[in-house]
Amino acid sequence: MLLFIKSVTSLGFATGTTAHLAISSSYFAGLFTSIVVYRLIFHPLRRFPGPFPARIMKPYIMWLNRDWKLHEKYLEMHEKHGDFVRVGPNDISVVNLDAITKIHGPQTKCTKRNTGFYDALRTKGELNLDSLSHNEFVQGKVEHANTPPALERYEEETRTVLRTWLSRLEEVQGKPINASHYAKLIPFDNMGRVGYGRDFGTVRDGREDRMLDLIETTFKLGARLGQTPWPLVFLAKLPRMGMQKEFEDLGVRLVDERIAVDSDESHDMLKYFLDDYKSEKPKSFFNVNIMYSDSQAILIGATDTISCTLGYAFYYIARDAGLRQRLYEEIAPMHSKTLAGEFAVTNLNKLDLLEAVITETLRMYAPAPINGPRMAPSEGVTIDGAYIPGDATLCTPIHCYHRSHKYWRYPNEFIPERWTTRPELVIDRRASAYTQTNKSNMSIGRMEHLTIWCPGRYDCVGRRLAWNVLRLTIAYTLWNYDFEFAPGEDGETFEEEAKFQLIIKPAKLDCVFTKRPETRL
Repeated sequence: MLLFIKSVTSLGFATGTTAHLAISSSYFAGLFTSIVVYRLIFHPLRRFPGPFPARIMKPYIMWLNRDWKLHEKYLEMHEKHGDFVRVGPNDISVVNLDAITKIHGPQTKCTKRNTGFYDALRTKGELNLDSLSHNEFVQGKVEHANTPPALERYEEETRTVLRTWLSRLEEVQGKPINASHYAKLIPFDNMGRVGYGRDFGTVRDGREDRMLDLIETTFKLGARLGQTPWPLVFLAKLPRMGMQKEFEDLGVRLVDERIAVDSDESHDMLKYFLDDYKSEKPKSFFNVNIMYSDSQAILIGATDTISCTLGYAFYYIARDAGLRQRLYEEIAPMHSKTLAGEFAVTNLNKLDLLEAVITETLRMYAPAPINGPRMAPSEGVTIDGAYIPGDATLCTPIHCYHRSHKYWRYPNEFIPERWTTRPELVIDRRASAYTQTNKSNMSIGRMEHLTIWCPGRYDCVGRRLAWNVLRLTIAYTLWNYDFEFAPGEDGETFEEEAKFQLIIKPAKLDCVFTKRPETRL
């Protein structure tokens, strides 16, 4: 601007403007030419294959996700270019089982910090901290909130939500209902009860809460920006783009309200956080900002990830009458086995087919199909013999692992039996990640089967709670109702219109639920 003013002042408006444009054009032409030449010819990642535009500029990924199908675009790129694909000037996408250990394993030196993605989403300086010691402390406290006794208490909260769900089905019995809509509301209400000891009432009312809108908007913006998340920092400050700020404030308000009603009788997740925060020597929650940021993690992790899997589970079960009948026959003996008139996770988690259906659903549609990026250490990292230079941004798109012909037979088909009676459908057993002690039994049906759950320092501590919600929801629904696609629903739109918004968002799925005559609420 100063150069423009100087040019106009010295040479006059017309001549000065022409001179300024000539100088600016020459400068930027030289600048961007040198950047392009460096990234194509001299960059440390120049030898890795990938789409030509991706080697030059990060916004190419934004363009690829223009139809919200980025996870499918990644799969296409890896099918064309192989295990290692350059998806940005300094970004490598890796689909190789050795990468799971090297990038996410317990001994990895790869970090979240400086990838841009987590830095842009950091809340009050605390969210997604990369300090190993701090992360282990917080993870330990959250693990304490997910011990078997705690999970058993959470079961009753889940049953309360499911009773509301069954009452809702009673009201609309015989009429089409959007199953994927309620697949979002059920875990949301469950999160309210388990996380904060409060009832959000969305299942009862049949409509979304403002909180769900904020979560979706925040994720949608992050997905749209792709590998260029830094604009989030600026957009959040704009009045018309302040929904991320509103979401942060909502997490703060939930914690503040929960603190105000804390008592010894409370048994939700926040109780464990508050006990540590109020202790003389806190191990994890040294200040309230850490609780605020973890509150957002609960809101997101306990809602959208479960809703995706539950929505697709409803889809696969509704389309296959034979599968529904086999599941019903498997769960029936478990009803009232431990608790009169109820199901208990301690019985359901031993059911081969139920576990296989959930596991196969996760394989087909991992809730977070591209996974979060990591920064390679300065000395670089070697993955299956391929050296990746230091300070490169790495990602392991889980969807590509789960749909790879290298690791699975018929990878694009939903076949629960690959986890029970047809182990030959798993080509590379490392892809299913079961341990040496499990090899004699392919029907173990556990979340460790899939690389969806990071095995290292950032392991998902809420995975057991998520599985319990899925088990109980499917069991209670099938025990009380048979359900199938509504007239005119064939499932094609459901699959075609699913969107990648960091988390997979299932499309509308109309189903009809018919009460089983031999059961009651």
